[in-house]
Amino acid sequence: MDSQTAGYYESNAAEIARRYEAVESPIERYFAAYFLPGARVLDIGCGSGRDLSRLVANGYEGYGIEPADSLRAAALVAHPELAGRIERGGLPATGKPFGGEFDGVVCSAVLMHVPTTDLLDAVLAIRSLLKEHGRLLLSLPASRGEELKEHRDSAGRLFSPYSAGEISLLFERFGFRPMCRWESGDQLGRQGTSWYTLLFELQGTGAQRPIDQIEIILNRDRKEATYKLALIRAMAEIATQEARSAVWLGGDCVGIPLVRIAERWLLYYWPIMASSALTPQSRAEAAGARPLKFRSSLTALIREFQGKGHHGGLSAWHLTRMGGKLSPEVSVLLKRALRDIAEAIRSGPVAFSGGALASGPVFTYDPRTKLVEMPVDLWREFSLLGHWIRDAVIVRWAELSGQFGVRQGVTAADVLPFLLAQPEVDRITSLARASFEAAGVGECTWSGKRLNAGFAVDHVIPFSLWANNDLWNLVPADPRINLQKSDKLPTHRLLMERQTQLAEGWSILRESLPVPFDRQAEHLLGHPLRATGPWQDLLFARLREAIETTAMQRGVERWSP
Repeated sequence: MDSQTAGYYESNAAEIARRYEAVESPIERYFAAYFLPGARVLDIGCGSGRDLSRLVANGYEGYGIEPADSLRAAALVAHPELAGRIERGGLPATGKPFGGEFDGVVCSAVLMHVPTTDLLDAVLAIRSLLKEHGRLLLSLPASRGEELKEHRDSAGRLFSPYSAGEISLLFERFGFRPMCRWESGDQLGRQGTSWYTLLFELQGTGAQRPIDQIEIILNRDRKEATYKLALIRAMAEIATQEARSAVWLGGDCVGIPLVRIAERWLLYYWPIMASSALTPQSRAEAAGARPLKFRSSLTALIREFQGKGHHGGLSAWHLTRMGGKLSPEVSVLLKRALRDIAEAIRSGPVAFSGGALASGPVFTYDPRTKLVEMPVDLWREFSLLGHWIRDAVIVRWAELSGQFGVRQGVTAADVLPFLLAQPEVDRITSLARASFEAAGVGECTWSGKRLNAGFAVDHVIPFSLWANNDLWNLVPADPRINLQKSDKLPTHRLLMERQTQLAEGWSILRESLPVPFDRQAEHLLGHPLRATGPWQDLLFARLREAIETTAMQRGVERWSP
């Protein structure tokens, strides 16, 4: 509290106490709902002792701090039962009153008296007083009925204009989770004055927020290779495109199949290792020492497709696998490459990502389930911000590769095309086109128009959003309708109206290409596709979920012909 405001409360304690005691506590209604019975609660700026006395009366182990000596004395006169429960103190320099370690903190009508230069310290002080998962109940003015001059009233009291959004965001940045927000009138009946009340829960006293953990892994973790970046990229893409692959475990933990991460790594590193020039992906490679653990086995697989198109035959590889035409010899090479990649993931970034965090590494591996596990809060961050995280990781990956490859003359600009490489769309969609043609498909999925020989193959979820060529995402469409749709997502109504046509297309593709269709559908579903039964309904439900989530998170325009 600034000195001028503190002086007012010291000089006018008797009148202030009389006014406060004449009305009911505006926050008592929240105590029983949000503080556990018998919780240890500190009232910061307890004033006349009104709220503190209600805490004690309701069975809480209540304590208070108040900077004004006269108000503390008035509180003990009004509430003798608070003897031994009030100490001198206030924000931002609270210290550790009554030993700290509180289950809850009440801070009612106090923060507006803290100057903006002290606000950060006030937040940190409150944080230091709470146990992990402790709760904070605070109230501040939403509006003032009197005119202020330089944020001070006629008595000289400071009323810093902190909005609810500003205060909420500030506390969130320091590990608090917003739980509730209420607005109310003024208990003292002052015209034009209203209040907002916020409830927070402290997520962890010794750990950063999940998004901060990801940033620290990207920015501060020691990196001897690009492995940690590849792991974060894979998690972000799986969270946004294959959310149902997540296995929800007990103890607020989520597991991702190791094989799904390994398959994504194979696509990430293929263009890099197919290049004729060495693009080091570790300090050791850059120095001419040991190569990446899977460079030999992945290079052996790449050789089978080298010279068959861009990026070492990446499209040819993808097309051959989708068509179920891998030879036994190539299947062995694929199995060996995925095995080596999985071992690199287990022993590298899973074991060490988060080494710079106070809490230590954030991933673990369970050999029984073959799942890479992480806290639910971290998975939630990947799910909500995955497309942003992916883009940030690709840039940092290019920068790190440039640092590793200085001796080889490699720059970040050289590496970016490799990290953005995808199998060629036209070559992949040609498989679906051939299946549709063989089945005699004659109707546009979206409009019902009759198709001619030059029909288009459309991505239900645009390639620009997901870079996804899976068979379930490909449908026959009239070329002009396809151009109209462009990079938009179909509306909910259009999806529902054309569900039958989508299902018919899936049946054709599954019959023509059963192995790749089932494998790719499993990624979207999170479980194997049933041989019989209403599998189309299940796939349609997951497609709708993917479309609605993508539209909401990325603000994509919806479309209907």
